[in-house]
Amino acid sequence: MKTFVSCARLAALPVALAAAFPSFAQTQLRDVVVTANRSEQLLTEAIPHTTVIGRDVIGRSQAIDLPSLLSSEAGFQFTQNGGRGTSANLFLRGSASIQVLVLIDGVPLTRQDTTGTVSLEHMMLDQVERVEIVRGNVSAIYGSGAIGGVIQVFTRQGQGTPKGFAQLEAGSYGSVRASAGLSGQMGDTRFSLGVGRHRTDGFSSMDVTQYPAENPDADGYRNTNYNFAVSHELAKGNTLGLRAQGSDGHFAFDGGGFGTVTDVYAGSNKQDTWSIFSHNQITRDWRSELTFSHGSERSIYDATLTASPYDSEAVTRSRTLNWTNNVVFGSWLVTAGAEHQHQVIDATDSSATQLNRERGVRALFAGLSGSVGAHSVQFNVRRDAAEGLAPKATGYAGYGFQLTPDWKLIGSASSAFNLPPLGYLYDPYSGNAALQHETARSAELGVQWTQGGQVVRATVFKTHISNLLQYDFSTSTFNNVTNASNKGLEVSYSGKVAGADVRSSLTLQDPVDEGTGQRLIRRARTMASLGVSLPLGQWILGGDLRYTGARPDTPTHPALSAYTLANLTARYTLTPAIAVTARLENLFDRHYQTAYGYNQAGRSAYVGIVWNQK
Repeated sequence: MKTFVSCARLAALPVALAAAFPSFAQTQLRDVVVTANRSEQLLTEAIPHTTVIGRDVIGRSQAIDLPSLLSSEAGFQFTQNGGRGTSANLFLRGSASIQVLVLIDGVPLTRQDTTGTVSLEHMMLDQVERVEIVRGNVSAIYGSGAIGGVIQVFTRQGQGTPKGFAQLEAGSYGSVRASAGLSGQMGDTRFSLGVGRHRTDGFSSMDVTQYPAENPDADGYRNTNYNFAVSHELAKGNTLGLRAQGSDGHFAFDGGGFGTVTDVYAGSNKQDTWSIFSHNQITRDWRSELTFSHGSERSIYDATLTASPYDSEAVTRSRTLNWTNNVVFGSWLVTAGAEHQHQVIDATDSSATQLNRERGVRALFAGLSGSVGAHSVQFNVRRDAAEGLAPKATGYAGYGFQLTPDWKLIGSASSAFNLPPLGYLYDPYSGNAALQHETARSAELGVQWTQGGQVVRATVFKTHISNLLQYDFSTSTFNNVTNASNKGLEVSYSGKVAGADVRSSLTLQDPVDEGTGQRLIRRARTMASLGVSLPLGQWILGGDLRYTGARPDTPTHPALSAYTLANLTARYTLTPAIAVTARLENLFDRHYQTAYGYNQAGRSAYVGIVWNQK
């Protein structure tokens, strides 16, 4: 009880600040999101706990990749086996990466090998326009994988007068990054084209006091990324377009305690997506969107220059045909559609082991959302049928009540599921064809406060996951080995205080394995962040603090200590189009680990120059 009283006080803090600082911005919140119910709506009208990170926030943060950007958001936690480009894992509301759906411009990403997790560590931000986050079970909207929530990345899309942009940065660990592009609109045609390149010499990831036998060489990384988009309005309200984006990352890594001082490990990851879409305003009230998309991820691990030579390659491909219809009836929006996804895995290794499997997943979905007076509702249902597995139906029911113009109560109940990846089912060494879906149920209750240009959202949630998919060391195969649950409180805030842009978050949670009663590995009970960006004449000065509590590691390793990180940023405008940037990460040079034995970067500094054509 004391914990929840303290949480309530923390959740009310931004409201108290509103009274103390009359200079809070008074501009209206106009952020529009589409991920919460597959259609455009104001951020403050979304019933699921939703966050939008726009290009302005991305630019102020000076973040390089997606994990760096999301680490400050409520409910998020990342672990990484070393520096940039090394294997990363995401936790959202305590759910692992395999239980969080990632979309790029609406294209669902899947990875069907024995990791099952999309490689977010290779997603650079050069070509990203904004990111939307929906927390909680939303399988009823998007299907498999949306147990912890959905992350949707939107790449740059052209609008307005064609303008160029470019950036160059250099700094610690021999790091250099550069990007450039052009986007805009000419008549009824919109376009965007961009490329980026990152390179770093890195540092030795393994802690020599914990693994003295590992090779102490630096683990470098390089990444090339691109984005291309073009669309043409054939007639009023009818648009045909093409989008494509991708990245190609090459990395070095350490052996995780199994290597020797002369071992050299390397790998690469190539991700590409493209989609062709037709958006059509059939009538004034009926909008139809038809999209055909393709996504692929190719992962290579090369351990041939080690005492135990080994290499492997896995390629996941998916093709998705989605038809979504939005029909307006007065103050109500009806959504209905169908989707078919074809998933393929081709994998091989130096032992001549092969995995070549495919399956189709068909889905029908529908939704209803709208408001009557102070009451707003959202209902979604979906049925997914994957070849070789029983069909799965999921639902979402959400309700909002506008207490006053500033205060809103929100509640929801939902169910979700997660398909076992093809590698979990059919890998020659560890596959288990008898695996069943993971299933989940969630309930949450929240309060939202909005005023002028600021929004506070506090959400109490509880999630139960059945048939958790994990590697079972007792059988050396994947199994539905246990159940898990998480309950807690999330608080997020964004707005202006005395002229400064402020973003903050607090997460208190208790993710546990119900079979053992122990906390799920590498999940922290407490996480918090505070970011401030203050314009002062031609300067924009920023800083952020991030706290992550102690976490258990694997059963054979000691717990990981809590840590607090501080970062500073600065931007100086030379001309309306050109600015100089500087960033200082890990200000106090904290030594910390997100996975046992793997170091994270120490204090590091970067300077750059940015050009945005006006």
